[in-house]
Amino acid sequence: MDWTIQFDEAVSRYLPDLKVVCDEPMSRHTTFRIGGPAKRMAYPSSREQLVLLLNFAEKSGADPLVIGNGSNLLAPDEGLDRLVIDTSAHLNRVEQGTGNTVIADAGATLARTADFACKLGLAGLEFAHGIPGTVGGGVCMNAGAYSGEMKQVLRSAA
Repeated sequence: MDWTIQFDEAVSRYLPDLKVVCDEPMSRHTTFRIGGPAKRMAYPSSREQLVLLLNFAEKSGADPLVIGNGSNLLAPDEGLDRLVIDTSAHLNRVEQGTGNTVIADAGATLARTADFACKLGLAGLEFAHGIPGTVGGGVCMNAGAYSGEMKQVLRSAA
């Protein structure tokens, strides 16, 4: 059975407010403006939606791909037979944590997160200001520049 049938039924039943688009061109979501359609693209608006979405994806065999703002991402012209989850639209909060920490969602840009840390008087994330990606991608790829990298400043990821 095609994974989209089971996936669409689960989303319709349990996440009726979740925005899901069929055959969304990946060229709209990559900095190089390339890529054919993703079979499904979802835009979760909360962490809870993301957790449920990933659960539905696993159960339906959707093979999810989580993306931020599409920097450092190449998508094939023939498209993707999978679920693409865009965190940059809504999962992009940056807030002050306890002590000398910043809490940032996966879809928050590294530049915005670095600016926020600077305004709090926190040092260490300056290297990330010029990196065009998001926190989620930066953590996955250990983004770095100017002798700084994510592993030097990351306390935890959940």
